Amino acid sequence: MANSGRVSMSQVMDVLNAGKDADLQRIEPVFVDILVDAQASRGLVEAIRDAFLPEQTTSQVNAALLDEHTKAPVVRPDLCVIIGGGSDDAVRDAASTYAYLGVPVAIVAESVLDAPEPHLSDALMRLVSVAASSDYPTLLARLARWVVETSEKSTAMAANFPFCRKAKVAQLVSTYAKENAAIGARGSSGKSDVSLMTSNQAKLALDIAAAYGRPLTLERAQELAGVVSAGVGYRTFARGASKFVPGMGWALNAGVGYLGTMATANAIAAHFERQDAGAKALPRVRALLGTVAGALPAVGEAVARARSGGSGAGTRALGSGMEGGRR
Repeated sequence: MANSGRVSMSQVMDVLNAGKDADLQRIEPVFVDILVDAQASRGLVEAIRDAFLPEQTTSQVNAALLDEHTKAPVVRPDLCVIIGGGSDDAVRDAASTYAYLGVPVAIVAESVLDAPEPHLSDALMRLVSVAASSDYPTLLARLARWVVETSEKSTAMAANFPFCRKAKVAQLVSTYAKENAAIGARGSSGKSDVSLMTSNQAKLALDIAAAYGRPLTLERAQELAGVVSAGVGYRTFARGASKFVPGMGWALNAGVGYLGTMATANAIAAHFERQDAGAKALPRVRALLGTVAGALPAVGEAVARARSGGSGAGTRALGSGMEGGRR
């Protein structure tokens, strides 16, 4: 039933509980095994290594060289990534070992020729995927989709490994946007249940925050205020626009519910991306400031010499100081 658009206390509690659940999913312990073919290209190994550098202390990534007698892991991991390079039998044996344990396996390589599929039953083959590309960004995007679609800890995976975040957000957006489209379609003449749609968007915001490794804090509440405002804006737009399309209000409401949720999610993800980019840039800025500070004594000395009349020596000293800053 349509309502006035007010969010009830029960819905507020529902959102808070959803936020707590998302936060618990964020800190779930993650275990990943990475097996490296000795013949794998160095560039590929470095790309996978950098992608699986965890950002939370609750995760554990174990890397080992692949050999022809791969033993079963001591601790059953959540995922296994095998970097192929030409040792077909070793890759097949390792993939089979993990698949028999029920562990999802991804075989990655620069070429499909370096990523042989193991000979397993159909049931076990569903646990094995192959991602091959010499373009590492493309390869990592495929691997990220596999991680998110396969892992039961996809939120924790995204929180730990930034390369998985866009894939996780895409998954969340698809789920929530479809739900809000269905809610909108059930309304009539622009009178969709805005409180339920807004509640869904708030949950989406909290899920995205968890995927970006953000804990449940008061800062999240401030971000949710913007989400609620956006939800009311979508509702107002749908109500006004439906007057110009008689009989098609349900389709307009569905479209606004879907596209509005996508817009909100993209804005939230972009906000966290900017924060992360700033955090990564800060050490570089500090290093640059430190270099400049180190060059200042030489600059001061050059200025002093120039004022005392030694213009040629002063110019040389000043040039030396600036070169040191660039280094």
